[in-house]
Amino acid sequence: MADKRYRDGIDGGILDDGRLRIVLLGIFFLAAFGVLICRLYYLQLHHGEDYRRKIAGQSERQVRIAGVRGSIYSADGILLAGNKRSYDLLFFPRELHQGKRRKTVENMHNLAAVLAGASGRAEFPDKEKFDRHLQQYPGVPMVVFRDLTDHELARIFEATRQVKGVDVQYSPVRYYPCGDRASHIVGYTRKIDPETASDRKEFFYYNHDIEGVSGIEKAFDTFSAGSAAQGLRALPGRSVIQVNIIGYAHRELLGRVEPVHGNDVILTLEDRAQKLAEELLGSHTGAMVLLNADNGDILCAATSPRIDLARFTPRLSPEYYRQLLKDPGKPLINRAFQAIYPPGSTIKPLMCLAFLQAGIDPDEEIYCPGDSTIGNTSIGCSAHRYYGDDMSMVRALEKSCNNYMIHHAVKVGMETLTEALKRAGFGLKHDLKIPENSGDLPSRELKKRRYGTNWTTYDTALLSIGQGIISVTPLQLAVYTAAIANGGKVWQPQLVKKVLDKRGIACFESTAQLISTLNASPEALATIRQGMFQVVNSPGGSGRQGKVDGLDIYGKTGTAEIGSRSNRRNITHFISFTNFQGRNYALAITVEDGRSGGRTCAPLAAEFFRRYLLSQ
Repeated sequence: MADKRYRDGIDGGILDDGRLRIVLLGIFFLAAFGVLICRLYYLQLHHGEDYRRKIAGQSERQVRIAGVRGSIYSADGILLAGNKRSYDLLFFPRELHQGKRRKTVENMHNLAAVLAGASGRAEFPDKEKFDRHLQQYPGVPMVVFRDLTDHELARIFEATRQVKGVDVQYSPVRYYPCGDRASHIVGYTRKIDPETASDRKEFFYYNHDIEGVSGIEKAFDTFSAGSAAQGLRALPGRSVIQVNIIGYAHRELLGRVEPVHGNDVILTLEDRAQKLAEELLGSHTGAMVLLNADNGDILCAATSPRIDLARFTPRLSPEYYRQLLKDPGKPLINRAFQAIYPPGSTIKPLMCLAFLQAGIDPDEEIYCPGDSTIGNTSIGCSAHRYYGDDMSMVRALEKSCNNYMIHHAVKVGMETLTEALKRAGFGLKHDLKIPENSGDLPSRELKKRRYGTNWTTYDTALLSIGQGIISVTPLQLAVYTAAIANGGKVWQPQLVKKVLDKRGIACFESTAQLISTLNASPEALATIRQGMFQVVNSPGGSGRQGKVDGLDIYGKTGTAEIGSRSNRRNITHFISFTNFQGRNYALAITVEDGRSGGRTCAPLAAEFFRRYLLSQ
């Protein structure tokens, strides 16, 4: 009995202990599951949206959609820069996928070789380019051939009838239909490197824009004025595509945002005037600038030599760029706005205005002995046929007498002359938005800084005939000439007339801006105009070859020497103005290495006005 009770006690204790362990273990697992469920509930409630976004991010890709760049037009509606259709051949990796990437690369490369042979294309991507595309952008098509011709397209369509994963896509390419017309003003573009783009990190797949590199293409690339939010460059759109596990595009999701196309820029240039000016310059090296003298609009700004914009797109070839750099004519320089020259005798009308403001009597006659002696140096007179004559102000302008100018310049002093130059706009940049040069406005400080010597009477004498420490651009000569034509108003030259959005609504319009005045009385201006009229219309005028039947042309010639004695060159000028049908026009012409302003530039001005105004 005792043994039995003993065994029952032991067995019962053991059973009680086992049950306890099971119960405890069950409680532990229930608690663990409870904690897990609570944790899952917490994560779902508080972080579920974050995790859903992360999961979606594994299968969704942001795609940048490039818009169409705006166009550039002349004031008379001629397209100077626009977009043309370019057809590119695309490979779609998803359709050409062969399982492993190596086999896919082989397949794409072999197909490219076949299509190159069919179309006659000499070059096509190598295997490395295909492999790099599959690694970096497997979900988007790859461009294999760009800018296909109609003949190439036909051959490719014939060769790809039974091939999947190949398509032809239209894309806009910058187009300059006028070639080298106003090339320095219009400028050119290039493709933006996606890796340097400011918004590159926002997109997985990046369709790039093109950006302006020079000229108006650059100045109005992302222009903003007033309410204008953009310039020529479009505002990009975006879309979201869903990709599969290996990165190939599956479908486009909802939420596509279309790009906003770029604005159009309307220049003040008149294509007819620009074309004619460039034609007349021909093989000359120089520039022609025509202004509407009543408001400062630049109607033409021709430079020679020019650059062919058609050879800058879709990309600038290194060979052509090297050719431009080696060209002795330096065609990359916009001579109308950037090149600086001594003005020579074209400055004399302004000097005479300064004399009048200083109280010089215009009827006072100064004897011309043929040269002027300043200290131990003499300066010859350009009016060779009239040595020994007495010169009034009007006659001195007509014959371009140096001695008259020097005589009065020494009397009134350099400060009077430089003040007149400032008021006429010399030494200023005109905020054209494209590169320009301010030239050299003479001063005592400039002489000291550049040459380490003080200003002298000889410097004043040279200044009065447009040589020495002074340099100007053809644009500045035109601005000053316009002021004489319009009664003394120095207008800010304008190059851009307006900017239009794609609805045709102006988001920017230029307005005439007055810089200064010549501070000259009507009587003083009348005297200067009379002298400039005689320059062109008297039998002995230095610019008589600028005369045009049917127009009253006022002008002034100029010839300046530059270079050392062994390498002396002529810079020749002619400034002129006229009124036609109630509108005042001011023209400045500069030709490097010409014979003289009267023999080289004046005939060009006459032909320009004759054809531009009288042959409409």
